[in-house]
Amino acid sequence: MAALKRGPQEGYVLLLTLITLLVLLFGILFTMRGTLLQTEMTGNTIQRQKDVQAGDLALRQVQQALIATVQGAGSPLDVAASGQPWFYTPTVTSSTLASTVPGAAGPYSNFWTNCSANNQCAPLSSMVSALNPAPPAINDASGQPYQVLISVWPTNQPTNPYACGTTGFTASYYAVFLHITEASGSTAINTQSVIKLCTT
Repeated sequence: MAALKRGPQEGYVLLLTLITLLVLLFGILFTMRGTLLQTEMTGNTIQRQKDVQAGDLALRQVQQALIATVQGAGSPLDVAASGQPWFYTPTVTSSTLASTVPGAAGPYSNFWTNCSANNQCAPLSSMVSALNPAPPAINDASGQPYQVLISVWPTNQPTNPYACGTTGFTASYYAVFLHITEASGSTAINTQSVIKLCTT
């Protein structure tokens, strides 16, 4: 019986097989990384949409609180909310324009970090606690309450005696800024709106 001869070709086949397996492993790792990243980004996008919806609910509660504040005092919000931590009148200078918003680049880039200590914003719960009945807390999907900070600023729009119809009231306009953070703190969103209040 003749002995089998092994040629140098068998080493090349083994090397080619190992390289192919290594390329396949890198391909699988790359695909898994992309899938995991896309899943995480989709989850964050969905959570940010929920944050926006929570912001809409918070804005409705802020609107009710502002109307109650104005009606309770019988005066414009500038007077009725004087001394409230959520009402802030920014100083307009050449470097701080009236259109500057909190959280944006510029002089108010760290606004939401420092506003509570500077009496420029307040939590939603402290603002709406005086409403009767007090609205329920805005909770995320896990039942944890959102952290909502509010800052109300006067706008540079002039009052309008005709915007409230024939009621005899004058319309004043205020900017409402909200900073909504979910309980875990992984996503947050800033929203802004302008509200019209009709006062004497």
